[in-house]
Amino acid sequence: MAAPRVHLVSIAAPFRGGFADLSRPPSALLYVGGYLRRHGFEVALHHLPEGELDRVAAAVARDPEALFVGFSVMTGRQVTTSAGMSARLKALRPELPVVWGGIHPSLLPEACLAFGCVDFVVVGEGERTARELATWLAAAAPGERPVGMEGVAYRQGARAVVGPPRPFATDLDEFRQDWTLVEPARYVQTAAGRRTLSFIASRGCPHTCGFCYNQLFNRRRWRGHSADFVVGEVLALRAALGIDTVAFDDDNFFTHRPRGLEILRRLKAEGVTCTWLEVRVDYLTDDLLSQLVELGVETIFVGWESGSSATLARIAKGFTPDLIREKARLLACYPALHVDASAIVGFPWETDQDIGATVALLLEMARIKPGGFHFNLGVYVPYPGAPVTEEAHAAGFRFPEDAEGWSAYDILAGTMPLPWMSADRLRRLTRMDQYAKLLHVPHRLGPVRKAVLRVLAALAGLRLRRGWLGFPWEVRLMEWYASRRYRRPREGGEG
Repeated sequence: MAAPRVHLVSIAAPFRGGFADLSRPPSALLYVGGYLRRHGFEVALHHLPEGELDRVAAAVARDPEALFVGFSVMTGRQVTTSAGMSARLKALRPELPVVWGGIHPSLLPEACLAFGCVDFVVVGEGERTARELATWLAAAAPGERPVGMEGVAYRQGARAVVGPPRPFATDLDEFRQDWTLVEPARYVQTAAGRRTLSFIASRGCPHTCGFCYNQLFNRRRWRGHSADFVVGEVLALRAALGIDTVAFDDDNFFTHRPRGLEILRRLKAEGVTCTWLEVRVDYLTDDLLSQLVELGVETIFVGWESGSSATLARIAKGFTPDLIREKARLLACYPALHVDASAIVGFPWETDQDIGATVALLLEMARIKPGGFHFNLGVYVPYPGAPVTEEAHAAGFRFPEDAEGWSAYDILAGTMPLPWMSADRLRRLTRMDQYAKLLHVPHRLGPVRKAVLRVLAALAGLRLRRGWLGFPWEVRLMEWYASRRYRRPREGGEG
């Protein structure tokens, strides 16, 4: 008798006005699928674009060994497309259980169950819960419910029942991504002669940022794979795929600094360096930065968030504008280190003065390290489970009530209404972000391109200082240039 088969689905969806990116691996499902396979279940993983939904749904519905279909769902359009495919599966094979997991269903399990096409929600870390639920489903009678199962929510008639929370795993090395579930070569990014793959070395973050999902989803707990595990996995991927660089997609890579440095040091000794990782602003020290440069780290991402003291305090960021200035001066001592510097504007309470303080600090940082910051000035979007979202609700914001409404949950691409944000103000904030990005002048450029970008950076700085945001010919020029120079990542089918 064939082993029961679990089908796992991740649908690529546009994000923040961009395109559906199939170049990043579906890491959560590689973990869950690997754990299920280790415990005797067959697994088929489908990482697909929206145009493949009907075809894959039909193929899954025809599988006589299918035990359940599990969707990994992020907040936004992925909710809409996952619900659409779930409904299609229910129409083709009503008895086949549909299970949702991931950040969005974990934060809003009752709302997801209310869609009517979702039978169960895995809340929180998915590996152990998916295995327990799969074992139960293999033996359950029709209509039976997993009463009391940790980390599972389910529909009982018209009512949603949420089981007790499942404790976090104490040893993350128990779980590993199973790359045999996909064609791993499709996720290798090739540029400037290097081959890079994204990898996750830890989960969670201990900090209190008020706009972040981590406080509820990970309950401010950080857990990391051991250095031995991370190094071993990355070197195995190098042997299989020929990668020579890795990008760490952790929410907070340096929560445990000695471990993080040990990983980078041991990988460099084996010929693998890091292209990207995230560091909190207040973690930056001269010693840490000098070691990162020595270890070949190319880019660090820092969320400085705001130039307004009031906003930084209100989002519980834990530092001040003065500390941001201090760290910008420190970063200027390392010209070879690329810095992705992210801030947020447009919180419900923010005045023009608050936003002006953020722009002013951004320009000051640009003067401290000319051309050395790649700025992102993102417009605030309320996220389920984040403390600041309560202030958005108080200002009149409401999450969509149906699955279709989540397709507009992208302030830069959809029609998502923010009660405190006029269309004119949104246009101005978006234009500020576009000009902030022009302040960046990569140091690895030829003299002609660098000279052109320096002129555009000077014009962008002038516009931001004076508030002259009309007729954005510089932005259009760079968009045209980028459209000719770069192609989107290819959209393949299922893995």
